Amino acid sequence: MARHAVMTRQVCPLLPIEPRAGANLLVSAEFVWREEGILELSYGFRSRTEAVLNDVLLPSPATNPQRCDELWKNTCLEAFLALPGKNSYWELNISPTGDWNLYSFKSYRSAFQAELGVQPPFVSSQVSPTDFRCDVLLNLRPWLPSVSCPELSLTAVLKHTDTSLSYWAIRHTGKVADFHDRRSFVQP
Repeated sequence: MARHAVMTRQVCPLLPIEPRAGANLLVSAEFVWREEGILELSYGFRSRTEAVLNDVLLPSPATNPQRCDELWKNTCLEAFLALPGKNSYWELNISPTGDWNLYSFKSYRSAFQAELGVQPPFVSSQVSPTDFRCDVLLNLRPWLPSVSCPELSLTAVLKHTDTSLSYWAIRHTGKVADFHDRRSFVQP
């Protein structure tokens, strides 16, 4: 008799929508989902030279992180979560500063609103000349009342010193970045 998983862990390389954006930068994301409703995320950037990582704008941690809108206009780490077979899904945005937001959507890019009743995630970041790491701990209860691991898409928007943005995801399904496309979600 098969047992259901009480924990799921997966490490995923994130790929840029434009291959030249990732020539000297490796971006990865890892998630650990626990049956009790805890999601751990870890995002990492590694460059071959200091110059490459210095090209990514990484704001310093905030002394008082808060819920903010439009975090994706700057360097932003994201997770999209959905229950299998449902049209609705959630979008988590995390800034390296620790600022965050969580939105719920009724269906593809529609009827979105801030998800209320969520505890702020715990966010910690470390940076060195060639490496960046951001760890996130999020309690999914009560807004994601499931004992099954959700479908996930882990993504990142990187803002560069020339103000351009690069878009990174586990998989891209078209010629332009669309993190909301459920075809890019993985089913752990």
